[in-house]
Amino acid sequence: MKTSTAKETKPTLHSEIQRLAEAMMNGRLDERGNPAQFTGDDAALVLTVNRMLDTLVTPLRLAAGAIDEIAHGRIPPFVIDDYAGEYNTLKRNLNTLLATLYGLDSETRHLIGNIGEGRLQTRGNDWDFEGIWRDLIRGVNGTLDAVIDPVNEAGTVLQRLAQYDLSARMRGKYHGEHAAIKKAMNATAESLHSAVTQMAETVDLVSAVGEQIAASSQTVTAGTREQETQLTEAASVLNHIADTSQKSAKNTADARQVAQQAAESIGTAKTVMDQMLHAMGEIRGSADNTVGIVQQIDAIAKETDKLSSNATSKAALIRSSASGFSVVASEVRNLSKRCEEAVSRLHDFRRRVTFTPNAGTDSTTDQLVSEYLDLIHDLKSVASNSGLLGVNAAISAAHVEGAGNDFQVLTEEIRELAKRSTDAAKQTDTLIRTSVEQARKGEDLSQAIDGHLTTAVTGASTISSLTDEISQSSQEQASAIEEISCSVTHINEVTRQNAACALSSSEVAQGLGQQVTKLSKMVSKFRLARAAGQ
Repeated sequence: MKTSTAKETKPTLHSEIQRLAEAMMNGRLDERGNPAQFTGDDAALVLTVNRMLDTLVTPLRLAAGAIDEIAHGRIPPFVIDDYAGEYNTLKRNLNTLLATLYGLDSETRHLIGNIGEGRLQTRGNDWDFEGIWRDLIRGVNGTLDAVIDPVNEAGTVLQRLAQYDLSARMRGKYHGEHAAIKKAMNATAESLHSAVTQMAETVDLVSAVGEQIAASSQTVTAGTREQETQLTEAASVLNHIADTSQKSAKNTADARQVAQQAAESIGTAKTVMDQMLHAMGEIRGSADNTVGIVQQIDAIAKETDKLSSNATSKAALIRSSASGFSVVASEVRNLSKRCEEAVSRLHDFRRRVTFTPNAGTDSTTDQLVSEYLDLIHDLKSVASNSGLLGVNAAISAAHVEGAGNDFQVLTEEIRELAKRSTDAAKQTDTLIRTSVEQARKGEDLSQAIDGHLTTAVTGASTISSLTDEISQSSQEQASAIEEISCSVTHINEVTRQNAACALSSSEVAQGLGQQVTKLSKMVSKFRLARAAGQ
């Protein structure tokens, strides 16, 4: 217990009591008097005041503690201490308040428990309370009635909805939140009614669609099987094409090799043709030389004819110039030697022509060689006869006087031989010119052949290049066909999978039809507004 602070001056009893009174009025209930500052009756009076304050403050603090517990939602226990007078009345009133609070708590717990367990008809017991407490219980009961009525009607509507009666609605008049509950319940029932109506229509559509899906699935299954068969055949055909393409590629490679060999052969032929052209040039040079030889033979023949004419003119004078006839015989002998030399040169030309390869065509060459041999034979005959005539002339010179007439005949024969020599020379010139012309034609022909061979070589090279491209294209085609074959194999596999999927879809569609039938039966249980009207 607190004591007042000692003052320098000794307090009086009045001032001490006055201090305690002010402390009580200011709510300082712990303030107490200090009896040690007083003596005798004054000290006893201070002690009495302190006991009075203790007696007054104790029930007040008890009541304040109980009120504090109540304020914090806790009901304190009943006051069982003994008090006298007004303090006892305060105790009794406090206990009455606590009993009322305990009763309200019990009723509240009772209502909450029953309502929580679904016993919505449970109500509070208001006759055990008085005043506002009774009004409070009655208000709770009224509140429960206001809450339970729309709940009961909502339960009835829900029960009808549970019995597939979708025309059920809340008809009571409510306010505030209850009106919102009514509106929400009726909107729910209307939405359910609309949804089930649409569901019924959808069931009909789904049923029709299910039948179409089943039919389509069966058609797809049949078509897929047929497609699988066609793809199998196509794969077989593509495999055959792939084998054929590979063979074609191999054949093309062989053709390319053969074309290369042909190109090499044509190149060799061109080389041989170049050699032939060179030989033809030599033939033309030899023919030009033959022309010169023939011109010499023609000159000799002319000189022979001139000598024969001189011999004829001198035959009349043979008797007077027998000695000059031996000179003529000597000249005739020289002429014979020159003819032999010409014949030797022509024979050499024939050898050169005969042993030169590809000198024109075979028929022309054989004809020229035959005519040339006849010419050589004639020239030899002339030379031989000229020699014999020369010998005879020398012999006849000794007998000139008795053989003048024979010499004239001989002279005529010499003239005839000269003419024959001239004709043979002309024939030789003609034949040689023909040979030269044929050689030139052969050279022109060879040049034309050379041009064609050059073109052929170029064409062979082009063919070889094209063959390379064809071979490459064939290889690419074989590779592409092989890829197509692989793709077709993959497509075939996918088609099989599609066939399996289509079969599965058909089974699913059949299952869907069964589910739709069940759904239709379920929907038919609902009593819709149109059904209620009917």
